[in-house]
This record gives sequence, C-alpha cells and structure tokens, in this order.
Amino acid sequence: MTQAQTGSGMGFGALGGNPYPLFEQLRKNMPVTRMGDGGFWAVSRHEDVVRILRDPETFSSIVSAKAIAGDVQPSMLFNDPPMHTRLRSLIAKAFTPRVVEQQRPAITEYCERLVGAMCAKDEADLVLELAYPLPVMVIANMLGVADGDLATFKRWSDEIIENLGPVMISGDDSGMAATNAEFNAYFEERLEKLRHEPEDNLLTELVNVETEEGRLTQDELLMFCRLLLVAGNETTTGLIVNAVRAFAEFPEVYDRVRREPGLVASATEEALRYYAPFPATIRRTSRDVEVAGTTIPAGQRLLVLLGSANRDETVFERPNEFIPDRSPNRHVAFGMGIHYCVGAPLARLEGEIAVRALAARVSRFHIGEVDPGALMRPGGPKSLMVRFAR
Repeated sequence: MTQAQTGSGMGFGALGGNPYPLFEQLRKNMPVTRMGDGGFWAVSRHEDVVRILRDPETFSSIVSAKAIAGDVQPSMLFNDPPMHTRLRSLIAKAFTPRVVEQQRPAITEYCERLVGAMCAKDEADLVLELAYPLPVMVIANMLGVADGDLATFKRWSDEIIENLGPVMISGDDSGMAATNAEFNAYFEERLEKLRHEPEDNLLTELVNVETEEGRLTQDELLMFCRLLLVAGNETTTGLIVNAVRAFAEFPEVYDRVRREPGLVASATEEALRYYAPFPATIRRTSRDVEVAGTTIPAGQRLLVLLGSANRDETVFERPNEFIPDRSPNRHVAFGMGIHYCVGAPLARLEGEIAVRALAARVSRFHIGEVDPGALMRPGGPKSLMVRFAR
C-alpha cells in the first residue's frame, strides 16, 4: 500500500518505458526542477527524497485539489496526522509479523495453483494469470470476501489507478462516479451483513473495533476496503511483474537465483529497487523550503521520484545493474517515514513465494510486445505477455 502514483498528466508520458537515463541527468544537473508552468517540482536524489519522506510537517501528504480546499476525506495515503495516525494504527493490526506469516500456507497454495496453470502454456499474460490474482486472493481471504469477484476487482482497480493522478490535479472525480458507486454498493452490503452475522476475518474486526472516537464511520470502513482490495494489491502486482522483467533482462542473474535458492529474498528486494512498482509519490510544501539549493515556495506539489532515488549512484554501487545479493540495499520502493507501506511485509512474502514457484518451473522468460508507456503505469502494465522456457 504505497502512497504513490504517476502517469498521464505528471510528466512521464513522453518517457516511454525507460525514464532512468533522464532520472540520471536530473540527479546530476537538476536535482530539483519545475515540470512545466504551474506544475510539479520533481525531486530526484536519494538524499532529498528520504528527507522529504521523513518530514511530514514540511512535506504534507494532503495533496489533492479537494483536500487542499478543505474537503478532507478519510484516507491513510493522502492525509497527515492526526487522522493518518489513527487510521494507520487500526489497519496495522492486519500486517503484524504474526498475521503475515499466517498467510504463508494460503499464499503458497494460491501461487502453486496459479503458476502451475500459467506455466502449462507456452505463453501467458503474467498480470492476468499470476501477478494480479495472487495478491487479490490473499487480501480477499483476509477480508472474507469472494475471490470469485476477481474480474470486478481488477476493473475497479484499473479505473481507480488510471484516474488517480488526473483527479488529484484537477479535483474533478466525476469520471469515477460509476466505479465508486459500484464499489460502495458492493461493500456496504457486505459490511451490513457482518454487523448482524460476524465472521472470523479482518473486515469483521474493523466493523466492530472501538477507538477513542467510537467506531469507524461507514466512509472510513469503505476507505479501508478500497485501500486493501485496490491500492494494496498494486504494489505486489508490480513487484512480481518487475521481477520477471528483470530476470528476462538479466538471464545470467536468473540462472544464479535458480542455482542458489538462498538468494530469492535478496533478489526480490533488488527487483523492488531496480524497477520500483511505483516510480513516484507526491507531497505538498507546507512552508517555503530549500531542497538541494533550490527554494520551493509553500503550497507547491512535489513529484518525489522513488525510481530515481533507487538508482542514485552516490548510494548504490553499479546502480544500473541487477545484483541479486546487493547489501546494503537502501531502496525506497516502499516509501519511508510515517507513510512507509504498511503492507510491505506481505508484499515481500508474496513476491518471494512467487519467485520460488517460477524458478522451479521456468528456465527462461521472454517478454512479448508491450506499450513502453504502460511499463511506467503505477503497479506496472495492465497486461504483459510472457513466453516460458521450461
């Protein structure tokens, strides 16, 4: 669950699938730069990115046009303390080490089934057959909702992600009205049922949890559902897709990972660094502030380039190489500070189990044709055809 999005309207449209040469030039020559008239300020160096993520008072997460105007809705991703603190403390109970480890058997079962079916073919859509359904099945199981609704969840997820950037810039979310209505109707019915017929799952806990301010409101409950079933899955989807992309690009590295299973965890971590599932996140200055020698006025929105920070040559030796046993690996793919991805442990576990399952069956990956711009979509492309050598 990363507070991050890029895409149309945020300056990456013309970069295709490889913005990293531009990121390198920005780090060297323009570490803080204005993107168009009245646009975002792009911040590209690791040191500055970490500073911004660790200072929520100066660099606010209230960035949408509506929220800035005072219409602040329940949100963990795009909010500041105290609302963020309260909501995060509630959802964090779903991602404790104990709870995450309890998901291992189900993740392994889902993964073996999905990978087995996918790899029985010579070519398959990696997103539709593994990278998307795996994390959704896991979250659906935790929430106690039907994983038979995968296609509906994916449609909602795609529409929400595609519209998130433009909505934040303009404040106009009318294009999402139909999707939001469908989503809310589905979960309002589910929540009402759980109030009368409790079940042993996370959603029941959230319905009944008591806080200092009382129980969660309906809007807060719907926010959690959206966060978990939509935003929460995009990071894992991107991680699996990008790991396969990297293994296709560096077959000798993949051979080594297959020979040395002990490298799976660190190779998964390197995949997060090499191709960050979300290339950027957004912040807004609450006061005039100097970053890398440039004064940014109060009220300006920043595009914090996580993907660039992860290739910073002052932090990572040979940053453009995929090194499966890289250590230390101080990437910021999951963010930093109070907005560090609460679902990171679950995403890591799912990614590692998926890599192990693939390594046991596939000797080579060959990526099919894909729109280069789709590779920069938050969470990765909607579809990615892959051929398998077994």
